Amino acid sequence: MGELFTNFKYKFFGDRRGKTVAIRKAGFDNEADAVRWINSIVSEPLSEIGEPALIKQIRDRRPDLTLATASYIAKRAKVRAV
Repeated sequence: MGELFTNFKYKFFGDRRGKTVAIRKAGFDNEADAVRWINSIVSEPLSEIGEPALIKQIRDRRPDLTLATASYIAKRAKVRAV
């Protein structure tokens, strides 16, 4: 339950932070580290997963992430997968 309220301010009022700052605050060293984490949680190739489904998987595993941060990580992972 505590994870749901992490970053509550950003979830409620909007996440206007720089995405690299948000990624670091989420515990990732950089964008590549976040993409490696995504690759470890998905069971099928990223090229076959739609972006909304990928965002859902990310937020299911990390409910502390805002939608904006999860979307950014998903987009970057999809770009790197191509």
